[in-house]
Amino acid sequence: MISLIAELKDKYGIEIIEGERFKQALYNGRLTDTQDQLRDKIEFAITHYPKKDIVITTCESDETSPEPFAYAVITPAL
Repeated sequence: MISLIAELKDKYGIEIIEGERFKQALYNGRLTDTQDQLRDKIEFAITHYPKKDIVITTCESDETSPEPFAYAVITPAL
């Protein structure tokens, strides 16, 4: 995932900011997105917000979920 983010930064000439929750989900193995899904989400955001930096965070399960999970949420940086 880290190499994918670096590749997309170079390809589009933007900054991709990895939020703390994203980093933790990735490190702890809770991120449910595949590399292809993450690429699609980032490129989708870039098509709608060209030349705008991107932030990656997560939406995470709560204590009622039988298994902890998190999926990536991509937003333009303010």
